[in-house]
Parts: sequence; C-alpha cells; structure tokens
Amino acid sequence: MTEQKIKNVTWISIIRPTAKDIQMLNDRFPELHPLIAEDLAAPTIRPSHVEMHDHHLYMVLHFPNFLENQGKVISHEIDFILIGDTLITVQYEDDRLLGSICTECVGAKAINAEYGKTVVHLLYFILHKFFSFSLKELDQIQERIDAIEDDVFEGFEKEILHDISVLKRNVLDFRRAVKPQQLTLESLAIQGSQLYGEKVKPLLTELVNEYLKVWNLLENHKEALDALYETNNALLVSKTNEIIRVFTVLAFITFIPTMIANFYGMNIHLPYADNPLAFWIVTSIMVIVTAVVWYMLKWKKLV
Repeated sequence: MTEQKIKNVTWISIIRPTAKDIQMLNDRFPELHPLIAEDLAAPTIRPSHVEMHDHHLYMVLHFPNFLENQGKVISHEIDFILIGDTLITVQYEDDRLLGSICTECVGAKAINAEYGKTVVHLLYFILHKFFSFSLKELDQIQERIDAIEDDVFEGFEKEILHDISVLKRNVLDFRRAVKPQQLTLESLAIQGSQLYGEKVKPLLTELVNEYLKVWNLLENHKEALDALYETNNALLVSKTNEIIRVFTVLAFITFIPTMIANFYGMNIHLPYADNPLAFWIVTSIMVIVTAVVWYMLKWKKLV
C-alpha cells in the first residue's frame, strides 16, 4: 500500500491487496461498506459497475491490454473508491500505466495543481489516461488490419485467414472488456454529481465522451474485420470454384478418348482391330474428338 498527497487529494494505491491491507482500510475508513471490503479481497467476476453508498462511491472497471508481442488481448481489473477527499485504487496485477500516472501526478506541478483540486478531478485524469492508452492500442490493431487488407488482394487469402480470425478474437475480447464501461460511466456521472455536487458533472460527463471515442474506433475495427473476412472467404470460394471448374472441364474432355481406349482394351472384336494401322487410327480418332470437344468448350467460353 502506497499513499501520495496530490494537492487537496490523498491517493492510496494498493497492489494485490492482502487481508492486512483491507483491515487497514477498515480501520482508517470505518464508514466503508462491509460488502466493499469483501469485494476487494479478490477480483470480481462481474463486469464493470459502480455502486453508491452513504458517503462514498465504489467502482469496478476492466481495462483491455493488447499484447502486441503475443498477439492477444487480456483484461485487468482496477477498483476505485471515492471517499471524501481520498481516492483509493486497488489493482490485482501490477499495472505500469497506473504507476506512471501516479509518478506524473506527483512530479508535474501543473498536473498536480490542475487535477489535485478534488478527488473527481484526479479520477478524471486517471481514466483519461487509460482511454488515451486504449486508443493507442487500437491504432496498433489498425496497423495490422491495414497490413492484412493489402495481403488479401495480393493472393494470400489462405495464409491470412488465421491472422484475420486472431484479430477478430482480439477485437471481441476488447469489446467484452469495454462495452460495460458506458453504463458504468453514465451512472458515475449521476451518482458522482449527487455525492460531490453539480460542479463535477462536466468532468464526469466528459469521461463518457472519452469512452465513446474508444468504442466508435473499436466498432470501426470490427466492421473492417468483418468485411475483410467476408471478402477473403469470397476470394477463397472463387478460387476453389475455379479449380473445380478446371478439373471438371479436363474430366469432360478426356471422357470420350478414355471410353474409346477402354473399348479397344476389351477382349472382343472391334472395327480396325485387325488393321496394322489400328493404333494410329484409334489415336487419331481420340485426338480429333479431343480437339473438337476442346473447340466447342472454347467457343462456349467454358475454358
């Protein structure tokens, strides 16, 4: 547990809370609701949500993190407690971004003065940073989408089918983490205004706008991937149909010559069977029939 003083606000940060940490919070803030203390013991399986109690707010948010080197998206939870002029953040995994935000708030006097006015100002600054980080992560996904789009029309449909599926999974995981945040932030704007006054409502409303930037970009990525997936599948089907058509035409062309050859392979008497030029006669007939069939298919533009 670490504690920082940022102008008028006290920021308490807890990473991987222990029973001792939770007990210290209960001793320091006896008005803290018992259910909140229970929830802090482990990450919640519920999606992002906010709860208002008599003198404090409790909010759970899940933030996606795109691991570019592993090509996947993971979600991590951060709990926020707003109680008086104190902001408590609880992490269940060490989040470097939150650590850098804390360092920035303490080290930069301008940020300290601007966002240390109230606990809501500090919360706004933290969430604004997280949404900005999400936009940068979505830019990385956009770069991959652009690369795949180029490959789709370069004839690598089969090779990139896996890449498209992986990106679709990543966007789905991103959406699963982000989608519940809208209702949570809208509720925060209402409940936060009730607890801290109407003067903080513009800040809390602005958080909803910050969220919508992330969501709209995420929706664009989803639509682009859906279109690429359908286009790639259409090109694959077209190529498969072309291959089947070629083999069908070849089978049709060789059918009659093959049938003639099979007749002369039977142990029965057939025309020209005793002719010394039978081989060349039969071969000529097969070549002529093949040429006629080929010409007819060519005339019908089937080959």
